[in-house]
Amino acid sequence: MKKFKNIKNKNLKRGFFFLMFLMISGMSEKIYAQTVTGVVISAEDKLPLIGATVQKVGTNQITITDFDGQYTIKATEGDIIKFSYLGMKPKTLTIRSKTLNVALEIEADALDEVVLIGYGEVKKKEVTGAVARVKAEEIENIVTSDLGNALQGQVAGVNVVSSAEPGGDSEILIRGVTSLTGSNQPLYVVDGVMQESDPRIPPNVIESIDVLKDAASTAIYGTRGAGGVILITTKQGKEGVLKVTLNSNYGIQSLNGTPTRLMDANQQLFSILVQKRNTNSLGLGDDELDLGFSLRPSSYQNNTNLYDYVVIDNQPTQTHTLSVSGGTKEVKYDVTAGYFKQEGSLVNSDFERFNIRANTGYNKGKWDIKAIVAVTSEEKVQSPGGLITQTIKYSPLQEDLRDNDPNETLETLGGASGNVLGWVLDSFQNENVLNTLRASTTFNASYSFTKNLKVTSRVGTSHYYTYQHEFNPYQEVVDVFGNLRSPVQSSGVQNTALKRLSNTFDLFANYNLKINKDHKLTFTLGTSYEKYSSESFSAEGFGVADNSVKVLGGTTLSPIVGSGSNYTNRTFGLLYRLQYNYKDKYIFSSSIRRDASSRFPSDARSAIFPSTSFAWNVSDEDFWSSSLKSVVNNLRLRASYGEVGNERVGNYLYQPTVTTDYQYVYGRDGNDNLTNGSIQNGYANDQLKWETSVQTNFGLDLGLYKNKFTLSAEYYHKTNNDMLFPIELAGSTGASNNSTIVLNIGNMTNQGVELAGRYRDNIGNLKFNMAATFATNKNRVTSLDGFGRFTLTNDSGLISGARDESQVTAIAKGYEAGAFFIYGTDGVINTSERLAEYQKINPAARMGDLYIVDANKDGQITNDDRTYHGSGLPDFEVGYNFNANYKNFDFSMNWYAALGHEIMNGAKATAFGYGRHEDLIYQWSEVNQNTPVPAFKDLIKNHPTYNGNTDLWLEDGDYLRLKAITLGYSLSKKTLESLGGISRLRFYLTAQNPITFTKYTGYDPAVGGNVSRRGLDKGNYPITSSYMIGLNLNF
Repeated sequence: MKKFKNIKNKNLKRGFFFLMFLMISGMSEKIYAQTVTGVVISAEDKLPLIGATVQKVGTNQITITDFDGQYTIKATEGDIIKFSYLGMKPKTLTIRSKTLNVALEIEADALDEVVLIGYGEVKKKEVTGAVARVKAEEIENIVTSDLGNALQGQVAGVNVVSSAEPGGDSEILIRGVTSLTGSNQPLYVVDGVMQESDPRIPPNVIESIDVLKDAASTAIYGTRGAGGVILITTKQGKEGVLKVTLNSNYGIQSLNGTPTRLMDANQQLFSILVQKRNTNSLGLGDDELDLGFSLRPSSYQNNTNLYDYVVIDNQPTQTHTLSVSGGTKEVKYDVTAGYFKQEGSLVNSDFERFNIRANTGYNKGKWDIKAIVAVTSEEKVQSPGGLITQTIKYSPLQEDLRDNDPNETLETLGGASGNVLGWVLDSFQNENVLNTLRASTTFNASYSFTKNLKVTSRVGTSHYYTYQHEFNPYQEVVDVFGNLRSPVQSSGVQNTALKRLSNTFDLFANYNLKINKDHKLTFTLGTSYEKYSSESFSAEGFGVADNSVKVLGGTTLSPIVGSGSNYTNRTFGLLYRLQYNYKDKYIFSSSIRRDASSRFPSDARSAIFPSTSFAWNVSDEDFWSSSLKSVVNNLRLRASYGEVGNERVGNYLYQPTVTTDYQYVYGRDGNDNLTNGSIQNGYANDQLKWETSVQTNFGLDLGLYKNKFTLSAEYYHKTNNDMLFPIELAGSTGASNNSTIVLNIGNMTNQGVELAGRYRDNIGNLKFNMAATFATNKNRVTSLDGFGRFTLTNDSGLISGARDESQVTAIAKGYEAGAFFIYGTDGVINTSERLAEYQKINPAARMGDLYIVDANKDGQITNDDRTYHGSGLPDFEVGYNFNANYKNFDFSMNWYAALGHEIMNGAKATAFGYGRHEDLIYQWSEVNQNTPVPAFKDLIKNHPTYNGNTDLWLEDGDYLRLKAITLGYSLSKKTLESLGGISRLRFYLTAQNPITFTKYTGYDPAVGGNVSRRGLDKGNYPITSSYMIGLNLNF
């Protein structure tokens, strides 16, 4: 019985526990199956917040609010839910029922936002220098392969000239020109690692961009900070469930702008007739038709326009990005892969890029470790340089491309034009392909020894490889007499390989010290080491026997010529910074960096760059009453001073170099021999010094009505000392032709004002924000040692094939660097009195010639008669950005304007100089004497009238451009639930560069270039308007 009883008791116990299990399970199921819903609104205007984050604390369970501010999340009573939204204070609440509505308050002090500075980060209210931030959402609607294009108009004081060429780089100037010969580009720092040049990071992987503009902010980077600093933070994973994002778009590029107006066959024949009459060289009948048939009967009907072959409209472009991100409290990850493809608008040009980037982070205990690996592969097919201008030179009387067959042997009118045709034909078959592979790694490890002391070690490596293959096929082009115009020597193969390696190492410590509640000190102490090396090799052979064999071994003329180069440079720096904060009202910062660079002589290799800055949060003072603060909630004043250097100049400038590209004749008694030899390439300057930049900055930050309206204003004055400039050496020095020596020749200043304002508000269900930027810059060369009134740069002239001294830009005291110094003109010599007057200056002048002004009245036309005619640097820049959301719709547009600069229209000059411009039908003649168009008497190389160094080609470069306009629509949450697993699906239409307002007659008024080429339009790559459709998909 006892045994039975025990069994019975066991069964009862099992039954009891089973019943308890069922009850608990039922309760548990009931609890955890509970769905909590609610609405998240703004406490200020009671409107729903779209996209607010709702997270169950301690878990990976996250959701976001829909367009009505509604959310749904699985939770149970007692769970803690965190609500957060950008620009608002987060709120944490405990679940008490199935419904939980939340009102979030606006972050009254937007200055609590953290921004990056060199080797650290601070709250925005603690920033003492000129720092601007651009967030990912501000550039996400601009579809481009180039970071600079996305930045244009976003930051006051940052001048960006974008390239229309597929895969082309933008040119970025921060607060004006900083060097005459060295790099004016800013320093790029990606995830803390300094880059040797533009890292070409796709904008879609960028989380934020911080631009350091004043010397107090950039001095911590020493020799690398002269051109400003762009700090790029790439996207990193966030704690939560796995998130998959797909962004994709496809579009068509439509040619934007008007090509140079050229004559048709009838007009060209008429122009030739007028030309021959003006030069007394007609020798034919007076009838244009007779003239046409005398040249070649078929030429009258050709009417050839090579634009139809060289320029291609409606080319496609596409972008696709896939990212996977997520993580836990300790480990986070983000992996992004992208593809970009753009077909060019010029024949034989396109660009294709694949990229993948993996960011991983580990944070546990005192360790914070980040590892980043990025790989980018690019292929750029490049059209020949000068293709537009060569096309302009081609006469409509010349043979067309028969049946679009570029392989056919063609007849031309002879003369120089035959070479033009051969050159253009080559452009259809030439291969110029540049393949690039970039691989970079970053490892960042921080260890917090105490709550106040953190030591960071950062290692970065970058491998950059390029391989360029150029193939010029053999083609037979003959003139009407059967003479070969394109010999076999003009064909060939050239291969070039380049390898660049960079290694950087940073070790620095940050120590925070608080004394009471009023005093806060932050110390930064560190060291930095950079090593850059480059090695290149090139080989070329001539004489292609078979166009299907496109390798060096297929060339027939010997020898194959090889060349190469290599260099290594190193920089070592020590850095220190102290920041003192008293009651969050007064912030003082100072830094010192000492750098040594191998690019300078040993006795001038190192330099020290100090800075100091101060900020006063006026609105935090006790005298700032609450009633005043309700209107002006933020007022800050800033002042700074700093010095930075520029070491990005040529290598080995202080050491003599030699070249072996010269041949010598030796022997005697008629037995001369030719052999290769060496010659000194240039003279060294062992007195070379740093270029240094000294800058002062005064700033104001203003916030009204809880930062509904914000404004930042800056005034800066920057002096660049000991500027480097190449001086050409005479051949008698024994150096090679056109050799130069680089000297420190003078000083230059930049000063300007910058304004950046932002306003955000709601009107019912409409949410919008608008931002505007305004910047001025006045650049002046203040001293120029050892020169006269000006010295011409090496801009190579506006028109190819022009006479000597055809340059148009110069360096002159009191003017902008690279200002236009050209000849003034005074119309056409159209009376005997004007002719007699001008022949005192130029006895060879004839009626119909251009009257060039003798500015110094010395009775002759020389370089001393050149006068200042503006520059390609804009005086003012304006940006305007607008974003709005209404229920499921979103809209944005970006405008940019550049004002107060000039452009030298080289395409127009080429058309006149080679007798092709349509206006030449109105040129001077005996029966058309009252015309503003001078007579065309010969090609530019033989007659000075249409040379490129006069004000005939000077045009107003002002323009206003709609950079991008986008309209998007996102599916509602209810619709997404039926699709399953999709958290967001947005479709959008966007147009880029659809509208440009300008008086400039060329293709594009945005003309970049270095100091010697800024504002020179030599037939630049034609700009396009892009029209795209795309989608954003989140899982």
